[in-house]
Amino acid sequence: MINSALVFASDFNYGVAYILAGLLLIYVSLYKKPSLQTAFIFMYNCFMRPIGKHASQQTRLNAFYENQADVYDATRGGLLRGRRTMLKLCAAELQKQHGQGKKLVWVDIGGGTGWNIEQMDALFGLEHFEAIYLVDLCQPLCKVAKQRFKARGWAHVHVVCQDAGTFTLPGNLCAIGRKHADLVTMSYSLSMIDAFYKVIDGVQQLVEPSAGVLGVADFYVSDSRASRGDVGYHCNWLSRMFWQHWFELDHVYLHPSRRNYLEHQFSTIKEFNSRNHFIIPHLVQIPYYVWLGRRCSAKQAYLANDIPDFTLVDKLPTPTASPKDCLLPSTKPIGSNLSATLQPNQPGYCRLPYNPAKPEHAQFSTYIYGFTWEDPQADLDVLDLQKGDSLLVITSAGDNALAYAANTPDITLHCVDMNPCQNHLLELKLAALQILSFGEFWEMFGKGVLADFPYVLDTQLSAHLSPAAYQFWRSHTETFSPASSASWWDKLLPVRRRNLYTTGYSGLALQCFRVIARVLGISHDLHKIANASSLQEQVDIWRSRVGSKLLSPLSIRFLDNPVAMWQLLGVPVSQWNMLRGEGSMSQYVRDTIEPVAASMSFNNENYFYHLVINQQYSPKCCPDYLTMAGFTKLQSLLNSAHQTTFHIHTSTILDTLQSLAPEELTKAVIMDHMDWFSPEEAAAEIEALKRALKRGGFVLWRSAARSPWYAESFASHGFSVEPISVRQPNTLIPLDRVNMYASFYKATKL
Repeated sequence: MINSALVFASDFNYGVAYILAGLLLIYVSLYKKPSLQTAFIFMYNCFMRPIGKHASQQTRLNAFYENQADVYDATRGGLLRGRRTMLKLCAAELQKQHGQGKKLVWVDIGGGTGWNIEQMDALFGLEHFEAIYLVDLCQPLCKVAKQRFKARGWAHVHVVCQDAGTFTLPGNLCAIGRKHADLVTMSYSLSMIDAFYKVIDGVQQLVEPSAGVLGVADFYVSDSRASRGDVGYHCNWLSRMFWQHWFELDHVYLHPSRRNYLEHQFSTIKEFNSRNHFIIPHLVQIPYYVWLGRRCSAKQAYLANDIPDFTLVDKLPTPTASPKDCLLPSTKPIGSNLSATLQPNQPGYCRLPYNPAKPEHAQFSTYIYGFTWEDPQADLDVLDLQKGDSLLVITSAGDNALAYAANTPDITLHCVDMNPCQNHLLELKLAALQILSFGEFWEMFGKGVLADFPYVLDTQLSAHLSPAAYQFWRSHTETFSPASSASWWDKLLPVRRRNLYTTGYSGLALQCFRVIARVLGISHDLHKIANASSLQEQVDIWRSRVGSKLLSPLSIRFLDNPVAMWQLLGVPVSQWNMLRGEGSMSQYVRDTIEPVAASMSFNNENYFYHLVINQQYSPKCCPDYLTMAGFTKLQSLLNSAHQTTFHIHTSTILDTLQSLAPEELTKAVIMDHMDWFSPEEAAAEIEALKRALKRGGFVLWRSAARSPWYAESFASHGFSVEPISVRQPNTLIPLDRVNMYASFYKATKL
């Protein structure tokens, strides 16, 4: 019975192999990539030709590749995805760590034909390496590599045909003090190594301890308990079972233990999980990953060995020194599953670790706000920022935190958001501010489009992003280059992504507004308003052709329900009830829009409504950080280790406040989020604010109500409460450039 089952399984696997071979033949016949003869050589040697039994892995590899070594590179491009991405990320890390300084040493384990090394020459330049070693067990592939390097005259590139588990750097390098490699790469080799524990342990000793980089690209399957929360990591049961057993036919092993041990021995600095839609898009989905890591410090290794996987980290203390001193919080152990890690050498900001699998984080698949909908100038008029101030702010899209930093140097900003994607957006802005030119930065965040964003992300921005932020943006490259990825069906839809500002929930609101404007027949007039040459021209168009239609009962009714308020405006039911408790929705909307339309130019001054209409900024109507002066100031601050520091917390405000030292903050700006709370939740946060604020420190907030109920709770907890401004019904005087809220309050700790 058992023998019959084995025969059936063998016949089944060969049957599937012939089917895939036939599909591949059809594929290359249609697309002519590679040539038909080359494809046939690949199919015959991979799926049909028996290689027999062999006494060692080397003889098996030699037999498998001896007749296809010359066509290896031509036939693996579609199958071995992620190799170029891995090399780009490695090049970016090397550039960040070493620049054009010392000569480097690179070891490419399982480098095969030398394709990786040839590609790296275009990305980083092989002249920056003192020595490069390609280590591979397969003699036919090593022969191809030797011929390739000889033809290019790369005398410092050496091919070593031996077991990677026994490789060490040669004595001549050790004699001059080069005992470690600055870069080690493993491109689709880890899954083929029998003694992988020994090799990973050897690589750990091989990599330079402080700044060495290990890059890996390979197939994988997750384990059944995969709850780590990383984007795209989890594989369903069918995918796990099929691909693991399918690849074992060719002695390629995808068991999760390989990747788990790799990540156990090294700290993750970049990660990207994806699927290879090989031959048949969407039907064939082979899991693969790109991963970069560094050697763990002694303390990290101790914690990694001492703590079980999937440890939940609820609270993390905030570093009080520079970001490079806050690699590991000292009072709370950190499990290896934390997706975002601190950037130890990042001068201007650091991302504190968090657990993406926790429900409060896992509920978000994207950001809600692609732009911040609170006027930072109104805050700055009250904040009176001074050197040494320490602020807690809600991240949102990061615009206001950047405005505060540009206004006053030498301050500390604790940016807090429960939605990891909001912090991913802030991280991207900070990374771009550090290294991009003003022109590139303007394209990304002024127009919201950057045609070569995937390339810029991998080669420049990646080295300045946490693993979680990189993974998110690598999976959402269409945000900045939507035209290249939009299907013909998407292009026909009136509501579709056009740039950064049409993504997220706020982007959906902008798209719906555009559709409503078309239905009402005011699209052309709105664009005239956004480009009016004078305020009087804007007011005339608003009052004669736009206002009455936009504020019609039908439009108001469309908004006056909890679904539209939450999905389009991010307003929860509790806040919706607060504004309705002091008047009608019609009155509220009219009091919001009429004053700004009548008093502020949407062409020159009010960049909030300019964005709503045009779905992008203009050079003369944009946030300060998008001006040349603001960009230059922030870039200087972020590239100085002794200037403004951003600490990015992915947690609730309450948890962040409780993690801070007593009286660590001088000020806090909490926007309108207390409108969302119950009395018990508000009291707990107010108590935490009181503990974290210095005496004389204060809290600023906005509310949809003119008299928010929780103001009394602030007073009962020892705060002096005063309204900065309160919007009165039927007034034409706006509170600020947004004028969305009915009141603006300040509470000072007594």
